Amino acid sequence: MPLCTITTNLPDEKLSDTFLKETSAFIAKLLDKPETRVQVTLLPNVRIISAGSLEPCLTFYLSSFGRFRPGDDNRKYGDEIGKFLSEKTGLTDSRIRRIRVIFHDLQPIDVGFPPLK
Repeated sequence: MPLCTITTNLPDEKLSDTFLKETSAFIAKLLDKPETRVQVTLLPNVRIISAGSLEPCLTFYLSSFGRFRPGDDNRKYGDEIGKFLSEKTGLTDSRIRRIRVIFHDLQPIDVGFPPLK
C-alpha cells in the first residue's frame, strides 16, 4: 500500500490532475504494486525554504510496507523518482537540491482502516 505525499512551493496550477494520475501510475510500476493500492496527496503552494533559498523545490515522501529497508533499492528508487519529477515539474538540481525523496518503510501497526460497509 504505497502512500505518497508531495509537498512543494510550486503553484497549484502548475501541477494538474494529470500529474497526480501519472504519479500514481509511476509509483505502482516502480514498486510493482497494483495502482488500486496507491494513494498520492499533493500539497502545493507551501512556503518552503531549502538550503537558504526560496527557489521552487519539492519533497516527495514515499511509504510502503516492507519496501525501504537498509540494503534495498532506495538509491535506484530515488534516481527514478528524481528523473520522473524533473521531467514532470521542470525542477532540476543545480546549486541546491530542488527535489528531495524521503522513504519510510511501513509496519502493519502504522496503518489503520475504518471497517468497510
